Amino acid sequence: MATGTFKVNFDASLLILHPDDVPGTAPHPDALRRSGCCGVAGQDGPNLVCGGCGVEVATKESDCWTDNLVALIVAATNESTAGASAPF
Repeated sequence: MATGTFKVNFDASLLILHPDDVPGTAPHPDALRRSGCCGVAGQDGPNLVCGGCGVEVATKESDCWTDNLVALIVAATNESTAGASAPF
């Protein structure tokens, strides 16, 4: 994904974004969720959490054999903070 753009998946449960477009996220504390060889494969469940509360919010793919994207879980976001400086 190009920065500043997004796509909605087929059932509107995920927003597909560029990894630089998800400020306020942090790597999942479980290292098993962050597997990959050159980056994060994204095959082991959500691997990004909200930097403020720790809720699982997205899956990042950035390994050498995957696309470079973040699949943000729509149900894990809070519309009231969209565009604000607070994390999800």
